[in-house]
Amino acid sequence: MKNVFRNFCSSLPAGARLLVLLYALGFPLVLFGHFTHLFNLYDWLALSPALVWKGQVWGVVSYAFLPGGVVDWVVSLFWLATLISILGKNWSARELWTYCLLAVFAGALPLVLLNPGARFAVVGNSAMIFALLVAWYRLYGRERLILLGIGELSVRQAAIGVAIIDALILFFSCAGWFVLPAMMCGGVVGWFYLSIRGKLALSRSAQPTESERIARLEL
Repeated sequence: MKNVFRNFCSSLPAGARLLVLLYALGFPLVLFGHFTHLFNLYDWLALSPALVWKGQVWGVVSYAFLPGGVVDWVVSLFWLATLISILGKNWSARELWTYCLLAVFAGALPLVLLNPGARFAVVGNSAMIFALLVAWYRLYGRERLILLGIGELSVRQAAIGVAIIDALILFFSCAGWFVLPAMMCGGVVGWFYLSIRGKLALSRSAQPTESERIARLEL
């Protein structure tokens, strides 16, 4: 177990490790505040549309670093660490943070705009997970995996399967019928981000370059 943790930390840049660490510490801090009666992180950091419109704007981002419970924390932490360990090796920390926070904001936006006076609280990083699954699907989709009990399948099949399971869990949670479409906006925005990123990369690589041999002939 120590070797797994050491390899995970050594293979990723500090920015990627920080993203996982912030989510990993969220639930222990929630429990500490609850049992000591010193603070309630859900009151401070959860997404509440009514409070956002009153100035608690950090809620459109901070909600993604708090889980809805111990099961949500364990499952989401596993997939967050797994996907970031894959994507974090090829992305800079700045781009990884930008991508994840953009997805989180996209997930919060429909809830805030469509229910400006609502006082419900939303937590969980499903919007981020959906976006990371989209990146895994698009960037590594043709690679093959071997899963115990299932056999060989492509990354695209695995990403779709995980997304369906996460969507079902979210749907059958409290008010999931309403929160699920909002959280899926994170994946949609991630898809568009990667599409634009790919087109920009192609446009830069397709720029004509002047041949050195032709330049000498012209002289």
